[in-house]
Amino acid sequence: MKLIRSAISCMLAVAADAFLAPGSHYLSSNQINGNSMSSTSMYGAFNKGNKQAELMKKMADAKKQREIEASGDVAPVVQPSEDKKLSDAEVKKMNDMKRFEQLLGSESTTMNYDIDGNNYKTQQQEEEELDATSRGVNRMFEGDPAPSEPFEGLVNMVTGNAMGENGAKRIVPWLKTSSAKQKDYLIVITDPRAKSSELRSTLIRISKGLPADVLSKLVVINADTPAENRRYLKKNGIDNVHMLCDEKREWMREYTVLGENRWSMCLLVLQEKRVEKLVREVDVELATKVIKAATQKLKA
Repeated sequence: MKLIRSAISCMLAVAADAFLAPGSHYLSSNQINGNSMSSTSMYGAFNKGNKQAELMKKMADAKKQREIEASGDVAPVVQPSEDKKLSDAEVKKMNDMKRFEQLLGSESTTMNYDIDGNNYKTQQQEEEELDATSRGVNRMFEGDPAPSEPFEGLVNMVTGNAMGENGAKRIVPWLKTSSAKQKDYLIVITDPRAKSSELRSTLIRISKGLPADVLSKLVVINADTPAENRRYLKKNGIDNVHMLCDEKREWMREYTVLGENRWSMCLLVLQEKRVEKLVREVDVELATKVIKAATQKLKA
């Protein structure tokens, strides 16, 4: 896989050029050129190399296990029958196994990173997702259950009141009374930063760049007050984007979109009680294209 080859190249470059092993008699290119390297930089290089090595080992171990199972040396995993209803925890566990299996057996996620067509993630986002999967990070992934209850605590921007159960039923497709609309999808853009300039720029872009039928299935959730959101939308003449407030960031925490290292804008597409698509750290310049790509083949 290209990801593994890239990781190996990166590790070789780091080993050859970024640092010296203790007691080594060979000089790095930085030392040859008379440049010095800080201990912090060397630690970062070690860290990056170790991280890549650990990821590669986990992938190799998983691939080896898959080959053993395929050879018939061990009993294959018995898949549950369609009649058996799985719990959310069981579904998540199965999804994690399937996700890692797909990443091992397919090169599709490392071949084309242009945001276009059905491709809605960059190379960095794909690799970061793979790394999080291998490390068992407690976060939502595509295919995981999408809880409905957190929607009830979101605040209506117009009334300033919590959505409650009735409000959630008007927003969440699978809670609607009309069976025709229960299979519809919901696009959610989130940003936990107060008065986020990236989110505000995105609001302007999507209000002009997305068709009305897509905007009707989209909500924006941020941490600003209802009054602050009303002021910004009115000032910029935006009247076709539905915003909800999550000042305590409880919805974002439940859906694990606060970010592990830094707060950023995220995109989710929810359908039939599942996280159908999930993109973290969305680039404001690409937001409109990402939404179009992520929803292109979804059937409502």
